[in-house]
Amino acid sequence: MFVPLPVLVAIGIVFLLLIVWALRSSRGRDPLMGGGQPPAYRAAPAPRKVSMAAPSLPLPPEVEEQVRALMAAGRKIDAIKLARDVTHLGLKETKDLVESLE
Repeated sequence: MFVPLPVLVAIGIVFLLLIVWALRSSRGRDPLMGGGQPPAYRAAPAPRKVSMAAPSLPLPPEVEEQVRALMAAGRKIDAIKLARDVTHLGLKETKDLVESLE
């Protein structure tokens, strides 16, 4: 049986398109590429209440003496570093603590 070449080419193209369509619809969409369901976003947590008062965590007496000496010598950053190493507070809280000792 004789089948003209353009008809064979058209059938081949249709066959390839059907295979590509079947493969694309069978695999799940990649959410990183923009397909599939959008990610579910959680609501932002409520903001914490920030107290402007100095922290109530006292420094040990020997460290407080060293911090006061550093402050008197004009080495405020070193005093904050020392107090932060001892108290394990955040930078702002430690800075407020050291400034409260002035």
